[in-house]
Amino acid sequence: MLLWHKHDVEKSLADLANFTPFPDEWTVEDKVLFEQAFSFHGKSFARIQQMLPDKLIPSLVKYYYSWKKTRSRTSVMDRQARRLLGRRDRDDSNDEIDEHRPHPDGDLEPVDPKKEACPGRAGPRKEPQYRHHPPGRQRRRPPRGMRLSRQDVAEVTANPDLGARALRQLDCQLVALKRQVQRIKQINSGLRQALDGGLEGLRPPEGNSKFSSRWTTDEQLLVVQALRRYGRDFPAVAAVLGNKTAAQVRSFVLGPRRRPGLERLLQEPPGPPGDRPDPAHSSPAQSQP
Repeated sequence: MLLWHKHDVEKSLADLANFTPFPDEWTVEDKVLFEQAFSFHGKSFARIQQMLPDKLIPSLVKYYYSWKKTRSRTSVMDRQARRLLGRRDRDDSNDEIDEHRPHPDGDLEPVDPKKEACPGRAGPRKEPQYRHHPPGRQRRRPPRGMRLSRQDVAEVTANPDLGARALRQLDCQLVALKRQVQRIKQINSGLRQALDGGLEGLRPPEGNSKFSSRWTTDEQLLVVQALRRYGRDFPAVAAVLGNKTAAQVRSFVLGPRRRPGLERLLQEPPGPPGDRPDPAHSSPAQSQP
């Protein structure tokens, strides 16, 4: 501020009020209460406001997003500590693997008397830091997902043709699977062609759902046969016709223009009831009285 006003103290003090930061409305108690309420209710700011009645919902939302940014941050020290902890766990697991692995006697090198320490140079020996494994031993671990057993290695080394034989067997299985896939594709293609051209033949015939008040000669003959069989069961007669309702059949038979011979058919006993059509298959308009 002094540099801006060229070291004028009065102007700097007068302009200092314009650059004073806003006072923090959130105290430590308010922040702790907000974290507790957020852990209980989540992003339900109306319920959080019940625990902080002196805060408005816009203020809660604004503080939530500022608090969310600081919440997801991790310091450099935390990242370094996490990295060292993971490295230590990895080294411990490697030590356990190496301890359970047997070591042959040939790994031990004979002691050379010339390399012994001289008595005149006796003193503290400095060991290199952060050395978890002896320098002569190397880690021998297979890649991830690969498991080796002593028996498998012995079989491969004893029979050099075993690998080629296994590959040949896998090739035969691959060829058989390809043939099966090709056969399935041919079957699917044939079924698709049959569906493209054969749906019309598989569809049921559409019945004549239109009701007509005109009576053709065939329908009159069919009414006579149905009356001889079902008598006064007009819904059954209408079901036989298909395009007439029970009311139309009744008006045709019992109307003012009665056909000759129909009264005699109505006086005759009907046929056996076992051959009556199922009224459930007839339309609702056919069962009208």
